[in-house]
Amino acid sequence: MSGATALVYELVWSKYLANVLGNSGQAHAVVLATFMGGLALGAYVFGRTADRVKNPLRMYGLLELGVGLYVFLFPSVLEFLSAAYLAVAVNMPEGVRVVPKLVLAALSLVVPTMLMGGTLPALVRHFSSKLSHVQRELARLYAINSLGAAMGVFLAGTTLVPAMGLAVSSRIAAALNILLALVAIVVARRYPPAQSAEAAASQEASSEEGDNVSYPRLAVRAALVGVMLSGFTSMLYQVTWIRLLTIVLGASTYAFTLILTAFILGIGLGSFWLMTRKGKGDLLRLFGHLQVGLVLSVCVALPLYVRLPNLFSNAQWLMNHTADAWSLYQIITFGFCCVVLLVPTFFMGAAFPAAARVATAKVEEVGRELGGVYLWNTVGTILGSALGGLVLMPWWGMEGNFIAGVVGNLLAAGAAFYASPQRPAKPLRAFGGLGVGLAAGVIFLVAMNGWAVTLSGIAQVRVPRHKPPAYQSQVDWFQRDVKAQFYQDDTFASVLVGQLNEHRFMRINGKIDASNGDDTETMVLAGHLGMLLHPREPENALVVGAGAAITTGSMLAHPVKHLDMVEISPAVIEAARLFKDDNRNAVDDPRTHVHVDDAKTFMALAPRKYDLIVSVPSNPWVAGVSGLFTRDFFQTVDKHLADDGVLVQWIHTYESSRDLIRLVVRTMRDTFPHATTWLGPSDIILVASRKPLSLDQQKVIARMARPDVKEDLARVDIHDLFTLLSKQIHSEEGQLEFAGPGPINTDDHNILEYSSPIAFFIGRQEVRVRDERRGADGGKRLWVHRYMEENPPTVEQLARLHRNLERFHAANDPLVRGAADRWHALAPDSPEAALALAKSALATSDLALSQSLLEPLINQGQREPKFVIPWLKLATARSWGARTVWTPNLGASAAAALGRQVAADHPQNAELAQALRGLCEALPASDCPDQKPASGPAVAAPMEP
Repeated sequence: MSGATALVYELVWSKYLANVLGNSGQAHAVVLATFMGGLALGAYVFGRTADRVKNPLRMYGLLELGVGLYVFLFPSVLEFLSAAYLAVAVNMPEGVRVVPKLVLAALSLVVPTMLMGGTLPALVRHFSSKLSHVQRELARLYAINSLGAAMGVFLAGTTLVPAMGLAVSSRIAAALNILLALVAIVVARRYPPAQSAEAAASQEASSEEGDNVSYPRLAVRAALVGVMLSGFTSMLYQVTWIRLLTIVLGASTYAFTLILTAFILGIGLGSFWLMTRKGKGDLLRLFGHLQVGLVLSVCVALPLYVRLPNLFSNAQWLMNHTADAWSLYQIITFGFCCVVLLVPTFFMGAAFPAAARVATAKVEEVGRELGGVYLWNTVGTILGSALGGLVLMPWWGMEGNFIAGVVGNLLAAGAAFYASPQRPAKPLRAFGGLGVGLAAGVIFLVAMNGWAVTLSGIAQVRVPRHKPPAYQSQVDWFQRDVKAQFYQDDTFASVLVGQLNEHRFMRINGKIDASNGDDTETMVLAGHLGMLLHPREPENALVVGAGAAITTGSMLAHPVKHLDMVEISPAVIEAARLFKDDNRNAVDDPRTHVHVDDAKTFMALAPRKYDLIVSVPSNPWVAGVSGLFTRDFFQTVDKHLADDGVLVQWIHTYESSRDLIRLVVRTMRDTFPHATTWLGPSDIILVASRKPLSLDQQKVIARMARPDVKEDLARVDIHDLFTLLSKQIHSEEGQLEFAGPGPINTDDHNILEYSSPIAFFIGRQEVRVRDERRGADGGKRLWVHRYMEENPPTVEQLARLHRNLERFHAANDPLVRGAADRWHALAPDSPEAALALAKSALATSDLALSQSLLEPLINQGQREPKFVIPWLKLATARSWGARTVWTPNLGASAAAALGRQVAADHPQNAELAQALRGLCEALPASDCPDQKPASGPAVAAPMEP
């Protein structure tokens, strides 16, 4: 129970501190270092006390009672320290703010973590009245505590915090802690140490004499060094495994919870095995063999690591992605975590108590000596977490971390074999295991060079639409067709930039987060909307989230004087430079000031107020991102906006749910009284402010007419005010009606963080965002309605509108059909207008209208592929829908003949060839004599769209 509540606290406190210090890798390292440091200090200090007190169990109860009582004080303590931190840090340069961060974390966590750290030596001292008991009791307590910790982190991360929030979850754990403490104190009074000693004496009589041994000083020193090295490598591996599994499984908060659960579970199982191990033997030499076993388990598993994305994609493809299947999906995800983690962490769990027993020479001082072992182990742990994430990962990446871990384990094994009091005389027997581990490291680590790039390249966190190809096919495709232009592991993310034909994309932890393809409209409009609609010319602006920096580049097309761009991952900044042709060289523009930091932390300490803040983070199901959609974040934004300032907030609607979109809108409107919604259907952009925004048509037209702005908007087919206004979805009133009543997303109870991964898993559900453009009143409250009343659209404007909607909306979207209808009504003799309406009619299965429009065009001799392709698709639809052996479709055969003729003149037109193949699948082979038969259903490319 103590282990379970401790992990609840670690999870809750780390989230509390992340709200103050940020979600950056530096902040995580600071929190983990102070948490582990407090445990070690407590073990060292209270370990000495445990040797002197008459009743160690009573001491244990008092320590647990102190932890439980402190939890109720923690929010007040953190609030006071946070205010002090903000007052000090605001006057310090960004590079040295880690110092007050460390002080804040240390002061807030030192009391409870020291108390926690003292509990293990107290219990070991209570149970171990004889030296021979130390190994068994330490292993037993370590195993039980670790299994409890695994249960605690699992329940907290999957059930307790999602349902209750941070404050209530910590209070529930505190109540359990206090109950546990009171039980321990009562038991200690009813069963005094004398009775425990008698029970221990009876156990001692049946124990083996060989276990009651003290090790020489050299062996003790080797054990302490080994414990430090194993602590270092365990955290180095943990940092790297988390990154690896994040790329494979997706970076949701549930994935982190399951990874940590599997990690701790393996440690508990290893300790449990050591507890049950009987017989004589040199525990220091056993420690060395465990280190070699850890090396072998890592090296042999490397070929499996690269295949994990393919295996996980296959597992996802076989599942029915419904809400009922979510639990099964979590079980499968946990299974993947266990495959990677259980074996190596098993060796870790057995190694610590084995080495700790070597370093304990006197039962009378077992508390002090165990505290010393804990301290050495924690020094390695802190170095592993800090260096592994902050220094080594950016320096040499995941591959280098595994190499460093293997070297550290082999050094620990070598020291153990050398200092073993039972070292065999023959070198081969003494150091043979070390040679095996070294050989495995060389063979696997050298042979697998470059696996990290391949892993990121073939990862696909989204559900594949078709059965995934074989692993080797995915690798061949990536190496043959995709040019990897950039790859870097940093503290926060693994970033890959790839080029596929003309398509450049950025993968962050295995997920495509930016590209110069279909993402462009969202990124460009997010940059322009605030600039165009602001009541005055914005001079100071802030962008949250860099991505490909296309949004930043669009903002810089306007005469902004100072722009702060905040990005949590330094590798993303470097990768964005490869998109300089798409982002107008935004990263290196002299007006751009890049800050590698967590957005909430940066804004809390920002020295200026902004005219415009544009927030374009990743998807909310990615762990940590949902914090940018809470009331607390929006209130921070409000404090740092000028009186007439504007917030532009992006949120996606795909792989989400209507309730979650309403939650975000409702939460934002809780802070900002005025807002409208733009874009759609897959992404929406919220434009919010304290004061109502009115449309000044002439001002917006003048801003759009600037050469740089005009050129930038033209690449997403926005050439005039009419097309821009056509992107508005909600008026202020309509947005409030859509949001409706309901809960608010907060830092304490972050509903979005735990609900969005479930919506992402379901994925294919259709999200209906109430769109006033589709309303029965014709969108009379939208700005575009008033504009059309005053400025009836011309044929050219309608053509541009249709081209824009056709490019970024589904072909069967009624908006596309409506634009085509109005265009054709205004220009009935235009072949382009007729073609547009025919394609929309075909997409909505109005085959009769489509034929009535296309047939005259074909009969008039239109032989361009853009006219022939929909004609072939129409013939295909009619053939599949009406043709039987009794009703031959002669028109389809003629269409196929026309298609072959035009295809011969345009052999490079892939869309034309595909349309012709589709028609020929619906016809007898005699109707398509020159067409090769289809080889079966198309297999999706290994890369997500």
